[in-house]
Amino acid sequence: MKENWIRYMTNKSHLHYAVLNMGVSGVSAVLKIILGFISRTIFIHVLGTEFLGLNGLLTSVLVTLSLAEMGVGNAIVYSLYHPISVGDWAVVRSMMRLYQTIYRILAGIVLVIGITLIPFLPIIAGKPIKNLTVYYCILLFNSVVSYLLTYNRSLIIANECNYIVSTVDFLTYLATMLLQITTLFLWKNYSVYLVLQVFFTVIGNVVLTIIVRRKYYWKFENIKSSKVPKDVIQKLKKNVIGTFANKVGDVAVNGTVNILIAMFLNLITVGLYSNYQLVISSIQSVMFTIANAMTSTIGNIAALNKDSESRTKLFFKHQFMTYTMAFFASAFILGSLPYFIKLWIGDKFVMPNYILIIMVEIFVINSLRFTALVFIDAYGLAYEQRIKPFLEAALNLSLSIIFLTFFKMGIEGILIASALTSFFVATTYEAYVVFRYGFRKSVYIFYKKYFKVILEITINLIIVYFLTHTITIFHLNDMELFILSILLVFGVTSLSYYLFNFKRAEFKELLGVLIRKINGRDEHYN
Repeated sequence: MKENWIRYMTNKSHLHYAVLNMGVSGVSAVLKIILGFISRTIFIHVLGTEFLGLNGLLTSVLVTLSLAEMGVGNAIVYSLYHPISVGDWAVVRSMMRLYQTIYRILAGIVLVIGITLIPFLPIIAGKPIKNLTVYYCILLFNSVVSYLLTYNRSLIIANECNYIVSTVDFLTYLATMLLQITTLFLWKNYSVYLVLQVFFTVIGNVVLTIIVRRKYYWKFENIKSSKVPKDVIQKLKKNVIGTFANKVGDVAVNGTVNILIAMFLNLITVGLYSNYQLVISSIQSVMFTIANAMTSTIGNIAALNKDSESRTKLFFKHQFMTYTMAFFASAFILGSLPYFIKLWIGDKFVMPNYILIIMVEIFVINSLRFTALVFIDAYGLAYEQRIKPFLEAALNLSLSIIFLTFFKMGIEGILIASALTSFFVATTYEAYVVFRYGFRKSVYIFYKKYFKVILEITINLIIVYFLTHTITIFHLNDMELFILSILLVFGVTSLSYYLFNFKRAEFKELLGVLIRKINGRDEHYN
């Protein structure tokens, strides 16, 4: 009886935090998207498309520099799951001190590497730009200071309190956007715009540090630090190696797009692409925030539950959630984004439809990877996929250069390279790692479901594209076309989704949970 009660309370706690984290993370992500669009609109009208392209380029360079972090953040969170779940705060204290030292070293590494890149900035930008070094140094300083206190958020996340981090991040983002918008109107100065970003990066990390000290430090302030177990250190080393390798692949595929466009094409094209990418990456960010909010819950469950069958069941529940989000989101992007761009910033910022189609393909492929990525982080399997990122990076860069130089393709060549790499290398390897090392099962059961959902999403997208791109025969204005496209997408996609899923077990379970929630009945987490 006592064991059943403990199990019930544990499950209820996991469900509570999972829902709270997903809810707060999702809402804050949506609000950040809205603020981002407002800021982007004002940025374009005040500073112009070329500055927009420059901002995207410099951001990409700094994303590349983030490789120096080597994935320590994810490795830290994973290694904290077990000592927190068993209440071993002496080990937690020792580990937090270790992480503080590691991040200080990383800050120095980022600074040194960043400075060595300064002479190459005009080459990366494709032409000399006034004050380019100044802009870059401000953003470099922002990256460096972010490492000095950011390790504290790992303790909050590992304790299933992601909602605290999401709330603080949103409030600092809100303050940053409001002041950046104000200063753009007052001075039209890009340097001031960037300095404000640095200021609030520091503020956000200081606030999180204060919260950590008040919320957790009393638990181990009177406890002597104990030596970090050797197995934890070994696992940390492996996860750092694996996550670093994974970041190499991620940066090579996603972080170099703007750099390649700037080097082989021009900054104007970077600006046009970044407008589309802002919308798509914002939607994907919300989806990943929701999907990733369950990582700590899955990690804590994995630390206590070794049953392969229940782990696999949880995986497919999570996968159905990501599939549902991708099914609807991809349809809205394909059917309504061109009309939104026209309405938002004008006809001259609209890109050809074939570019959008490729971007939606990439969106779907990467969105369906979320579940595997979440389980790799939650189960600490980064080391097991250490080879994948280098294959990913090599194939992506090789294909991009081949398409650009030999086939004389433009931006579509870079995007096709990303799509092929994500589909044939990343998806395949990640699924194998989760099922081989996490579940000890054949990956065949993954592909059996994966190709089915890919086919379903594709069929829906073909129908959506045909319908939403024929409504121009009606002589409507941009706002009317945008609203009509949304209504069409919602109606067609909802019908397709129901027809594809009404017999599926995951759909019936999801529907049951929603009905029980509406009726006020609790649902335990399995």
